[in-house]
Amino acid sequence: MAATLRTAGAVAAALLLALGCAGSDLTLPGPDGSGGGGGSGGPEPPGLPLPAVLIAQAGDGQTAEPGAQLPDPLVVQVLDSAGAPVSGTLIAFSFVGDPDGAALDPPATLTDADGRAAATARLGDAPGEQVVVASVASSRLPDLRASFSVTAIPPDDHGPGRKDRHHHDND
Repeated sequence: MAATLRTAGAVAAALLLALGCAGSDLTLPGPDGSGGGGGSGGPEPPGLPLPAVLIAQAGDGQTAEPGAQLPDPLVVQVLDSAGAPVSGTLIAFSFVGDPDGAALDPPATLTDADGRAAATARLGDAPGEQVVVASVASSRLPDLRASFSVTAIPPDDHGPGRKDRHHHDND
């Protein structure tokens, strides 16, 4: 097995040299998969904007019945340090505390050309506030997060068109 790995490593090194790549041109994953295990470890190549800001753009403050889908999607926008949209950034959406019955679709998605990513949310089964966090899903970037506060409100038995279960019209 070790001989096979040495041979594969030698072949990879030969290919890199044939293509004109030096070790300093590469950033290899470290043992934990986070990057920085070799290569230059320097900044990203010019022309590739890095996300600097993650904004909760739409969908915060919504309400629905427990277990129901929110009427509007949760939308975030990723911007670089100059305030320009960053496309192709993987955004992960998750509920804090993983409430029973709660779901996000999709749980992860790439930002579009305008730097936006969206998910629809189904609230958990219990009434009350529920928090959804959107985060840039990359271990090489700063911890960029945005949160949405949404609320599961039980149906109102006293609302318009509904009768109080304990009150009769003939009383």
